Amino acid sequence: MEEKAQADYIPALFGKNVQKYRKEAGLTQEQLSERLKISQKHLSIVETGIQFASASLIGRISKELGVSPAMLFGGSRNDINYEEVNAIVLIMQDILQNRMAGLETRLDRIEKLLQGK
Repeated sequence: MEEKAQADYIPALFGKNVQKYRKEAGLTQEQLSERLKISQKHLSIVETGIQFASASLIGRISKELGVSPAMLFGGSRNDINYEEVNAIVLIMQDILQNRMAGLETRLDRIEKLLQGK
């Protein structure tokens, strides 16, 4: 019986947070359901915790509401978003590679100048 209560808790928590962030975004159920390309009834049963959203729908809801999926499960805005971290890492790697390439070019010029070429 305790396992059942825990199993029911997650969809209810998720639904409550979808509703919270939907309202913060100034959207009605009808507006969000149109954006998600689902029926308003489907969104309503997800928000009430009667039915749990699919992984695909969780991602779409997250994107439409501008929150991380973790926030829909009770996480905070301060939780790590690894997708953003990975994007930042790639940008930083690109910047470093470009700077290193520029540095190598400048060192080659300096070496040629020192050699009198």
